[in-house]
Amino acid sequence: MAIVKASYTRKGGVAKASIRYIENRPGKDGTKLQRTLFNADGKVQRREAYSMIDQADKHSYFFRLVISPDPMNEDAGRDLSLRELTERTMQNLEERFQHSLQWVAAIHDDHADHRHIHAIVILPQRLQVQDLQRLRGAATEAALEQLQHLDLVRDARAQSQEHQELSDGLELAL
Repeated sequence: MAIVKASYTRKGGVAKASIRYIENRPGKDGTKLQRTLFNADGKVQRREAYSMIDQADKHSYFFRLVISPDPMNEDAGRDLSLRELTERTMQNLEERFQHSLQWVAAIHDDHADHRHIHAIVILPQRLQVQDLQRLRGAATEAALEQLQHLDLVRDARAQSQEHQELSDGLELAL
């Protein structure tokens, strides 16, 4: 089952510091990295993320989410699309609030054994325990659906390879 961790702040400056962290956290060996920030519309520049924070309603909550598929059962092959996983999880949150939400995220797959996503989401109110449970369920479901699709693709490739080998063998026999 996926893990979803959450914390929040009401301070824009703290939210901006979180943006810098998710974009620039050093890699495993301490090397300086700059990760790509993204949202549902694609790549986002840091200044755009800052503008999003600056333009938020003064009563907003800036939630910092960490979404991590289970590294043993869901992401053992490290082949899940974490961006797709993020988008599906954020869509679930938008369904909960019944409107589009502003968010920005970055993939962290270089400093820990488990790949994960950091996201900053602007919300009109605090998340409750059931909201976090719902997010965990949505992330898990998205990961499992991706795994199922990847398995189907691998099976189709294996069958195609077997078919090709049989065809090659028949040609050689003739």
